[in-house]
Amino acid sequence: MLSDMTAPNDRTHMNRTPCSPANSILEGDLELAVQQQTLKKLTIAETPDGFYVVAQLKWAGNKEWYLTTRRERDQPRLFKDLKRLNDHLKMAYPTDSVEILRNQQLPPQGEPPAPVTAAPQPEKKAKKTTKKGDL
Repeated sequence: MLSDMTAPNDRTHMNRTPCSPANSILEGDLELAVQQQTLKKLTIAETPDGFYVVAQLKWAGNKEWYLTTRRERDQPRLFKDLKRLNDHLKMAYPTDSVEILRNQQLPPQGEPPAPVTAAPQPEKKAKKTTKKGDL
């Protein structure tokens, strides 16, 4: 039994920060956090479409990190089956406890990254050269 279970009518977790590359974490990075014992809390959020994982890391204060994929860093990775997700979490991220929040919403998508454009190059000034001996 989890000691920090949220009351069924408590909707405070529904207002999550938007998911963006700035607060997303990949599976390999989350595995590394578990190995280095920097994982503070792992939460599963249930939505009508499935389940997603939110992690808190000890070094990041209360910032929440969404488990995402490389291709879609602006939305959490969605799992359809809770049992398979739980089995996956046990294998990949062995922790003592996991918090499950029911009746959640998907977080809004963050701002898309700014397109990379070529910045105008400053004009190069001709270098002054001197002959040896001219000072």
